[in-house]
Amino acid sequence: MGVIDRLREDFYQRICVEHVLIISALDVDALCTCKILQALFKADDVPYTTVPVQGKTDLQKAFNAHSEQVKAVVLINCGGTLDVQELLQPEQGVRIYVVDSHRPVDLDNVYNKEQVNILLRDGDVLEVPPFDDIYASDMESEEEGVEDEYFSDEDSAPSNKRRKGDESSYEARKRKHIWKRKREEILYKYTEYSYHGTASSLVAFDLAWKLSKDNNELLWWAIVGLTEQLLYEKIDRERYVSDMHTLQPHVLRLNKSNDDAPPSSINSMRIMFDTEMRLFQYRFWTIYDSLCNSEYTACRFKLWTNKGHTRLLELLADMGLPLVQSKQKFASMEVQYREKVKEWIDHTSKKYSLDDIMYNTFVAQYGYKSKMCAADMMMCCSALIERQDMSHSESFLEALEALSKNNLQRLHLGVELSKQQQMAIVAQVKNFIDLHQVVCTGPFIYAYVEEGMLHSKGFSKPMLLCKLARFLREAWLSMNKRARGLPFILSAPLEDSQGNCIVVGVPPHSDDTRKSEFARAFLHASDRIQAKASFDHFDGSVMTISTEDRGRFFDALTALSAV
Repeated sequence: MGVIDRLREDFYQRICVEHVLIISALDVDALCTCKILQALFKADDVPYTTVPVQGKTDLQKAFNAHSEQVKAVVLINCGGTLDVQELLQPEQGVRIYVVDSHRPVDLDNVYNKEQVNILLRDGDVLEVPPFDDIYASDMESEEEGVEDEYFSDEDSAPSNKRRKGDESSYEARKRKHIWKRKREEILYKYTEYSYHGTASSLVAFDLAWKLSKDNNELLWWAIVGLTEQLLYEKIDRERYVSDMHTLQPHVLRLNKSNDDAPPSSINSMRIMFDTEMRLFQYRFWTIYDSLCNSEYTACRFKLWTNKGHTRLLELLADMGLPLVQSKQKFASMEVQYREKVKEWIDHTSKKYSLDDIMYNTFVAQYGYKSKMCAADMMMCCSALIERQDMSHSESFLEALEALSKNNLQRLHLGVELSKQQQMAIVAQVKNFIDLHQVVCTGPFIYAYVEEGMLHSKGFSKPMLLCKLARFLREAWLSMNKRARGLPFILSAPLEDSQGNCIVVGVPPHSDDTRKSEFARAFLHASDRIQAKASFDHFDGSVMTISTEDRGRFFDALTALSAV
């Protein structure tokens, strides 16, 4: 198989003598993976070129533009679910290495030993069907041999040989028919759901560790990539905890100093295990604003209602946190309140049904600056990647710079952008709820951002639209608990002003597997109505479609789900 888990020997030592082309998808895990690989290449003076891509078309263009200069290509979170050799048509001598968390992996990539290799973390196993169950070269040659024997003597009279040929030909065709049916069943089950495996940033950090080039910065980037998978519901909490445990020994090894000791210098960085609140950017905001704009608390309290806002004020009163202090910047709060707020929220959480408001994570401290948790960093990078006023290449490179510990200016810009995006999401959710624009068709729930609505153009980016979809799903389900088992679909107009819209699907709230059926459902529904649709995104649960076909598309989805 074309699968590599000996990353140092079979991957790095081969490409470190080449000019490497890095092609990266536009997500935070890919960003962190790219940053780790860049650090390794810089340390060994390996020349490289980085190209961020939005979808399959961009991937082809990026590869074709650089294919003559490079012999080694690394695809990050793009290409794993596609037949890379068929898509890119690389020349002989070009090796393509794919590190992609998207599943299921295309089987042609898995069994292509010549030019395409899948990179895995040591110990990970890729669950794929056996080669003989999918590829039938031996069976086809056997059937051809039977047919040659049957037709070798056309002028001779019927004989025992002919009868034997009839029987063997029939048996061969029967075996092939059975094999084909079995193959279709296996492929259907294998491609039935789309989901995510190990974060690509963890694979890259595993390589850095085996090269003895790991440090706190590289470890932090791996943690941020893993955190994206949790907060964007790409993996379940059990998988997150398991991957956290694999990182814990590295955190202890690289941060051996006494936890109570101050940082040794203003430029030092320390990573610590901690329990964190599910409050959006509260260290860089006010506690009050963070409570109002966080998905978890906003949906628990139903803060779009007067009753919900009253409950929030009751929570602050029970905590003993004055309203004036809660509306101060967190860093400007009086010390006795700032140091106790996490303990107070945890203590009062059960009374207000906030049982899951705490979760385990890692936090980093840069010199004498305030701490930053992995979720804060992830949200900053996500906001920078999907800036509206830049091309996707410029925004990706800016997000790469924000990951560096010495570039606090970019980091603070990301904080402000992420807060603006979050407030736009909250305003949009309130608008949907107030105007009753969320529709339950029976098999699924859907809504769409109408042209001309507040911030409508801002939600044309897939990550941001998925965030809105998850927030809106939780808000609507807080008032319609019986629909917890239904998936949610959201659409928004694209910026291209050509009458197209983007459609995203998120799994049901009650589905802990984090597996999605949207890739197949979207494809079948669009084929059924012959819609003007595009599946250019690397995530199968994201597509674009003509706005005029959107209504018929939802009807087709409803009909397919009812079958």
